[in-house]
Amino acid sequence: MIHYTTDEFLGGRVLLKQPENGYRATSDAVLLAAAVQAKPNETILDVGTGTGVIPLCLHARLPNVIYTGIECQSELAALARENAAFNRCDLTVVEADITHKPSPIHGRQFHHVVTNPPFYTESGTRNHPQTATAYKQQVPLSVWLGFCLRHLRAKGTLTLIHRTESLPEILTCLHGRLGGLEVFPIEPKPGKSAKRIIVRGVMGSKKPLTLHAGLIMHRMDDTRTEIAECLMRQGQGIDELLKTS
Repeated sequence: MIHYTTDEFLGGRVLLKQPENGYRATSDAVLLAAAVQAKPNETILDVGTGTGVIPLCLHARLPNVIYTGIECQSELAALARENAAFNRCDLTVVEADITHKPSPIHGRQFHHVVTNPPFYTESGTRNHPQTATAYKQQVPLSVWLGFCLRHLRAKGTLTLIHRTESLPEILTCLHGRLGGLEVFPIEPKPGKSAKRIIVRGVMGSKKPLTLHAGLIMHRMDDTRTEIAECLMRQGQGIDELLKTS
């Protein structure tokens, strides 16, 4: 029998049902959602939506946006639909493998695409079959990002989170397609190297790349920084925090 927990995100503004053993959402999803900006009635595609945590965190800040998620695991897709209904989020979940052609969303383009790709390459990183599929990179990053780009409309934004060491590969995949690239390093503590980066760009833009100052998540005593509290509990967006800092 599969056991589930119901967990709070964004200080309780999002309630997420997820397997007790299996794929469980992490802070990466919350941080990624904080990096997306959208106007009312625009469309957002979440590639690899899992249990729907990214659209749900976005919905808490951007309620008047139309969300679509694509997910290859049936159980997670079903949970994403259930979570969307419970949180009253306009999320359509498409169950499909992005490597299959044509995909169920073939020909559709969105104002924004967001993704947290599987990025572990080491064997044995995740033992549970569900988490292995969610976390282990089985599709080349170029293929994954190529799918995202095909579904992004002109002047639309792609936002992703990944391991810092993958930045050269990411930039290679996006070269000539996205401009106005922004890189946000996520630093665990002051003086500690970033293990995660958020990358955001605009389809067809000619603007140069911007490397932002690192977002420091914890103080040396392991308590959250003020900016981390704003992102993780209060649900503020990265852009609005940078404007006020």
